[in-house]
Amino acid sequence: MRGMRPMATVRSAASRAWTIALGCAASLALLVLYSPWIREPSVRYDDFNFLTKSRTWHEAFANVWQPMNDHAMPLSRLAAAVLMSVVTRPSRIPLAAELQGVLAVILGMWLLYAFVRRELGQPLYGLIAMTAWGVTAAYYECVTWYSASFFILSLDMTLLGLLAAQAWRRTKRARCLLLSGLWCALAPAWYGGGILAGLFCAAYLLPLWKDEPTALAPAPTPRRAMAAALAPLAGSVAFLAVSLPRTAEAIIHAGHYQGRTVFEAFNLRVGAENTLRTLADNQVLGAFGVYNKSMAFSWPVVLAVVGVLVVAAAIWWRLAPHRRLLLVGLTMVLGTDLLVYSARADWSYVRQVHNWTRYHLFPHLGLVLFVAGGLSRFEGRWFRFAPDGALSRRQVLIVTLLIAGSLACHLPRSRTSHFYFGEQGDVLKRVERVDAQCRVEGISGETAREALGFLQFPLGYGGENAWDFLRGSSTPKPLTVDEAYAILRNVR
Repeated sequence: MRGMRPMATVRSAASRAWTIALGCAASLALLVLYSPWIREPSVRYDDFNFLTKSRTWHEAFANVWQPMNDHAMPLSRLAAAVLMSVVTRPSRIPLAAELQGVLAVILGMWLLYAFVRRELGQPLYGLIAMTAWGVTAAYYECVTWYSASFFILSLDMTLLGLLAAQAWRRTKRARCLLLSGLWCALAPAWYGGGILAGLFCAAYLLPLWKDEPTALAPAPTPRRAMAAALAPLAGSVAFLAVSLPRTAEAIIHAGHYQGRTVFEAFNLRVGAENTLRTLADNQVLGAFGVYNKSMAFSWPVVLAVVGVLVVAAAIWWRLAPHRRLLLVGLTMVLGTDLLVYSARADWSYVRQVHNWTRYHLFPHLGLVLFVAGGLSRFEGRWFRFAPDGALSRRQVLIVTLLIAGSLACHLPRSRTSHFYFGEQGDVLKRVERVDAQCRVEGISGETAREALGFLQFPLGYGGENAWDFLRGSSTPKPLTVDEAYAILRNVR
């Protein structure tokens, strides 16, 4: 009959609607998970440096290659300038900074969905992956700490690099490899650990498993496939070629190495030991919401847990039909942990590193990809798909329960980890009132800061001056410091 659509088209449209709805539900669950932090936001420690060094675009470009500890983060410096130019009221900076991490995770969730769905051919697997990676408190520092939210943006670049590499496998177009290299070059510009993005994408492209020819392109020769795997690594090398001449000296002699160089502080043996420890007492258990901030496992327990994990991983590898994802996942977990914990070998694992969840971000994604690669083994048992790939009621229920279960498991950690200093909000409101008076009276920011002296910024390292958030008038009058002080001293 005229005007009626085929039943398959109707089912396909309904499936897309359910997919979008479930993806949005997972994104909403993330907002609920971090609602305490959104409701009572704060900025702290390294955030002060990013925000005040990028107070204006002129300052941002002047400091764009200034490392943060041993990380060259030019895109993070520019992102801070965007925030400071958009958020003109100091009292609103904490909320804007808090939202960056949440929005970066949501972006990563949808990028991960696209990558896994295209790789495994079913939207169900993409929904499972985006939920398992995104609705979690396993790396809550990255979501709730502005300075660490740049780690997530680095991961988002990595996912874009993987999507471009995936597009090359389907089309064999050179521009896909160029894009993958570009995203891998941008990943470390957000956070130093992103230098491994090229390695992750190269692992994905390695010709260890034969690609079948498609309608878009024939299967590549082994030599061409190996050359393609080097393209993402070229992106990482390109970033180093640009950044090291500008930052190497500061990074090699970073202050937190206490007089040692980065090479003297790097210890691969300690890194391997701490990799085993964090796998046992943090990253795998943390994926299920299990954590203990006050105690790390003893070595006998670590070795027992790691032994179980190795056996389970070997079985899963044997069962998995998509080992390419498993290889990428293992590379993310082990590559990230070895780099991070070798570079942080001088820090006590039990007293410090054990609780630094910001370093669990990439390994958690690796765990999700490792698990996702084996799910299709159970098609026909747990997962039955219609010929057109439409989601069944059972699959909708599976994803719904996963979202609800993930939220229930991880909400306690988010709530108990949240802290808030109301004093910071009061200080920023005072800065805001003084800033408004500066604009009325035509007082420049520089003159006002000199006149006002020092105001301790709460949740800093101790020497941060809250007046550094003060911008002042864009059309200042020729006032002296004493004249400015006489005008501003009574503003509270």
